[in-house]
Amino acid sequence: MYEWTNDESRELVYMKKPSGKQGKRSAEVAEKTRAEIIASATELFSVNGYDTTTLREIAAHSGIAHGTIRHHFGSKFEIWKAVADQVMLHYQIQLLPIVSQAAQSDDHLKSFQRVVRGFIKVSIEHPDFARLLVREGTTNNERSAYFQQHFVHIHLAIELLFDKARSESSNLKRYNNDSFFLALLSLTFFPLLMPNLAQSLPSVKDSDRFNREQFIFGVLFPD
Repeated sequence: MYEWTNDESRELVYMKKPSGKQGKRSAEVAEKTRAEIIASATELFSVNGYDTTTLREIAAHSGIAHGTIRHHFGSKFEIWKAVADQVMLHYQIQLLPIVSQAAQSDDHLKSFQRVVRGFIKVSIEHPDFARLLVREGTTNNERSAYFQQHFVHIHLAIELLFDKARSESSNLKRYNNDSFFLALLSLTFFPLLMPNLAQSLPSVKDSDRFNREQFIFGVLFPD
């Protein structure tokens, strides 16, 4: 039986061990691949729905091999969870720091208005998110429960801030925390879910993102 010399063993280990740069490059490629899969899945799930979207459609849309997608995620539901996590992360990154800062402010109304603007901004910049949230909101399954669990945290996080802002604004007194949240969702999501109908309305037609933000904000805060 042939016995390895110490020098040969060290050489073999050295040859097999990837360099730090190679390992970093591989991790970057893997992360980029996952991001591309998630981006394609977000669009397909929001337009076609989860049930009718297949892994092969995600592969065709993203240009990434079906086997590679399986390698990174394993199943369609795991892709969906990654999509859902990204959606909620975008909202949390935008809103939770504002909520945290608001706790230190004495101007509760302006702080609450910044939170509302943040929600509108994220929704308009990412219309697929709104479509995905609404699609899953019509179901009663593990996916809708997953979204509700995360979205309720955001809703509850701003409840105290809403109550304080309501005490400073006569216009907010017509709402409670839940009814204001529903009004915000309706005004923000409707033009994203039914763009053709929304564009037929004179005040919405050809409006840019900033004007849409202002329009929604003006309805909720007329003063």
